[in-house]
Amino acid sequence: MLRLLDEAREPQTIAALAERLGAHPNTVRLHLERLLADGRIERTVDDRGLPGRPAQLFRRVRAMDGAAARRYRMLAEILVDELSRADEPARAATEAGRRWGQREAAQTAGDDPVTDLVALLERIGFRPRIDQAGRVDVCHCPFLELARERPDIVCSIHLGLMQGALQAWDADTSVDRLERRELPDVCTAHLSGTRIAEPAHTL
Repeated sequence: MLRLLDEAREPQTIAALAERLGAHPNTVRLHLERLLADGRIERTVDDRGLPGRPAQLFRRVRAMDGAAARRYRMLAEILVDELSRADEPARAATEAGRRWGQREAAQTAGDDPVTDLVALLERIGFRPRIDQAGRVDVCHCPFLELARERPDIVCSIHLGLMQGALQAWDADTSVDRLERRELPDVCTAHLSGTRIAEPAHTL
């Protein structure tokens, strides 16, 4: 029924839809009422001034399709390209990540900054873990394709994200640098401060 309404250039009557579907008008009316309740179609009337009671007409609501495929990769490429044009691309990327990290930190707040940082990274999809030296290993990058193409930008965003979160928590722990290690294939956040001597949480 939605396909027929999409294909039609004009609003359709119940009788017209019933004929095209080969269904009883009462059955069509039932489904139309359900689609109306869901906000997927809208009802109007035939205002041509014909004798008798105006016929009800139905048409598809003209709105964005929330179920359609998205092109977030394209958006990410546009934003990475824009950051790369800055006078100091890595610094601009770090600052962008730091602002984002500060906002994300509001969703994770506790007593231990390392535990909180691991929880934040886990929620984003990085699959972090704390090694025996108190460093945080990032075992999965949700933005791996772009990180391989522009590590100077994407990895700087990740570094800024961690730094921003720790700053938002007013932690005495900070992330000094983010190191890519090939064996094993992980990125390691090197922490400094007074709260990293004994890892508080391991995933």
